Amino acid sequence: MKYSNIFLAVECGASNTVSAIFDSRGNVFGMGFSGPSSHHVMSIKDVKENLLSSIKNAFSSAGIEEHALDSGCFGVAALDTKQDLEVFTKLLSELNAVKKPIIVGDHVTAYYTVTYGYPGIVVISGTGSIAYGVNEKGDAARSGGWEWLVSDGGSAYFIAKEGLTMAVKSYDGLCERTVLLKLFMEGFGVKEFDEFIEKIYEDTGKTRIASLAPIVVKAYQMGDRVAKKIIESAGEELALLAYSVAKKLGMESSKVTVGCVGGVFKSGPIVWQYFRRYVKRFLPKALVKKPSPTTIEGAILLCLKENNFKLTKSVVNRVRSGARKFYRK
Repeated sequence: MKYSNIFLAVECGASNTVSAIFDSRGNVFGMGFSGPSSHHVMSIKDVKENLLSSIKNAFSSAGIEEHALDSGCFGVAALDTKQDLEVFTKLLSELNAVKKPIIVGDHVTAYYTVTYGYPGIVVISGTGSIAYGVNEKGDAARSGGWEWLVSDGGSAYFIAKEGLTMAVKSYDGLCERTVLLKLFMEGFGVKEFDEFIEKIYEDTGKTRIASLAPIVVKAYQMGDRVAKKIIESAGEELALLAYSVAKKLGMESSKVTVGCVGGVFKSGPIVWQYFRRYVKRFLPKALVKKPSPTTIEGAILLCLKENNFKLTKSVVNRVRSGARKFYRK
């Protein structure tokens, strides 16, 4: 099968990699999935392997023979410094997947996912967290995303870390009793508290700790009051990121669109409900959109814009429906 004006979009995340093959009209022909491709959590060798796997799977899904394309957009997690950009630029040149790569932070592609390039704010909450926005003047601002030691409020890491802390405090009698300790121990497959502590410190990496967040969500669903406070706090932290960006851009009193993406929001309506409540408290005129199930849409739209194609309503709709069709599969 042959197509003209074929492009590539890739979301390079700390948890997974998603690639899409599409055309200038926004038709999505295929998508590929693989493991993480953030150079902050994986070796360069593993990043290359996962990128190649995802791109290869996208071509296969589209029924198109794999070849280097003229242009493609890469939304990269934690692309914060010049050194990060240099590392990824070199990496992509070695892969030779596209001749003219567009490399941006994943907060930028997430922004396009929820605003289609119009003024507004996006909050991302996955392994980490960050907010990014652009106002009517074209001024851009971000808040958060400074990694787990000093930032990442409301993220999966934040939720899991708070859950582990409160589980240990409960054991020591420093807070009210919580089912979190029991659930974490069951999750680790241990019966003794000492074994639980050993398991925690076997691997304290950000991604591994973040993967424990669903346990806190489960405790919340069981009616645990400690878990409820953690989840509500996560929603507030994420809303504060949006408020911070709105203040920086002078949008706190306007009818600003606020959207959200990421695994924490995709886990169900729990965090989003608190997020929405606090956004409306801090930004009363805000329009808070429901979580977007994908972020690859933004990378596709940005790629089209950078290649001088108009993001008409029909193009946006084709991108959204096409990408979400493959996600549902």
